[in-house]
Amino acid sequence: MASPARPLRALPPDALAADLRREHPGVDVSTLPPLVRLARLVDLGDAFQRTVLAPFSLAVGDYMVLSALRRAGAAQELTPSQLCGRLERSSGGMTKILKRLEEQGLVRRAPDPDDGRGSRVALTAAGLKTQQRVFEAFLSASRDLLDPLPAAQRREVDRALRTLVDAFETFLPA
Repeated sequence: MASPARPLRALPPDALAADLRREHPGVDVSTLPPLVRLARLVDLGDAFQRTVLAPFSLAVGDYMVLSALRRAGAAQELTPSQLCGRLERSSGGMTKILKRLEEQGLVRRAPDPDDGRGSRVALTAAGLKTQQRVFEAFLSASRDLLDPLPAAQRREVDRALRTLVDAFETFLPA
């Protein structure tokens, strides 16, 4: 797996915590290192996705649309509004993504038979093939990344991440 074009470097969370303890003596800063690690993980996760997608000339948002259409059931089609909702994108951003994917022949837009003013977006045969190839690349890269961890440790990490997501979702309700 190729590495990202630009290496990501940041102050390690433990060094940050040491700096904070030094500058703020007597203050409990123990809640900050997990959040710094999380921010670092977000950056690394973004780089991981871009690295996997680079050979396919797709942006993360492009693949998210292809994947959402693939998961949409037998018809493999959704309305632009449904895509915006599922992927938490603005309508303007979604329009740009759909135009790019349509120009590449990966999706097609057609009038919505249930709403004469709307449209439906569907995967083309090339889009389905591309989605499958990228999915397999993500699966392979994910295995390369996480297979060194024992299965029990992967489950432990997943539980901890689920707990952290739940904490954020409780603190920041939608």
